[in-house]
Amino acid sequence: METHDVPIEWDQDGLPHSVIFNDKYFCNLDAYEEVLSISCQGNVLKDRFSKLDPSVGGTFTIIETGFGTGLNFCCAWQLWDQCAPKSWTLHFVSIELYPLSVQQLNRALSLWPVLSRYREALVLQYKPLPQETAQLFLADHRVRLTLVFEDVVEALRQIKERGITPDGADAWFLSGFAPAKNPKMWSEQVFEGMAPLSRQGTTFATFTVAGPVRRGLAANGFVVHKGFGYKKHIITGYFHGKDAS
Repeated sequence: METHDVPIEWDQDGLPHSVIFNDKYFCNLDAYEEVLSISCQGNVLKDRFSKLDPSVGGTFTIIETGFGTGLNFCCAWQLWDQCAPKSWTLHFVSIELYPLSVQQLNRALSLWPVLSRYREALVLQYKPLPQETAQLFLADHRVRLTLVFEDVVEALRQIKERGITPDGADAWFLSGFAPAKNPKMWSEQVFEGMAPLSRQGTTFATFTVAGPVRRGLAANGFVVHKGFGYKKHIITGYFHGKDAS
C-alpha cells in the first residue's frame, strides 16, 4: 500500500508538530528525559527489568497507545539493553493510525544522539503500512516490535482477538496527543479495551491528569495515582480488576 508523509510542521528547534491534531509530538528537547521519568520510571521499568530471573527467560510486554516518532520505544529499548537479562525478550506493541514516514521518523529521532544506535536499527526495518500490522525483530530477536497501524479501539480488539500478546501486557504507555486535541485516543472504549489485555499488577503511566482519563481508567479496574515525587502532572497505577476503587 502506498504511504505518504503525515502533515507535520517543524519548528526552529527541529521539533515536529502535527497539523492534523494541532499538537506537539513532544514538549521540548528534554522529551528524552521526560519519557524516562514518565513512561519508564512511572512503570518502574528499570527495577522490574533488573529483577527478571535470568535462569528462566521469558517475555516482558509493553503496549503503547500512540507510536508517534518512536521515542518511547527507543527509550524502553535502551533501558532494556542496560538492565534486562539476555535470556529475556522485550515485546513492544504500539498502535498508530497516522504513521510517520521513514524520513520523518528518522528526522525526529535524530534530535537525540544518545539514541542513535536504536534509531538507526529501527529505521532500517520500519515500514508504515496503514490498516496493517508490522512485525520487526531487533537486537538479534531480543526485542520484538509489533506496530498496529489502525484506529486505537480497533487495534486493541485485534491485539486481543489475534493473540498478539497471549499473556496480556506487563505495562502500558498511554501516549498520543493531549485528550483535548485527540479525544478518541482517551475514550471510554479505549479503557474498556485495555482491561482484557491487562492482568493483576499490570502497570500504566501517562503524561495527562485529565479527569475523564482518571475516571475512565478507574471505572475499568485500574488503581490510579496522581503524580509521584515532584512529578505532579502525571498519573500512574496498576490493574486490579473491576472491583478496584
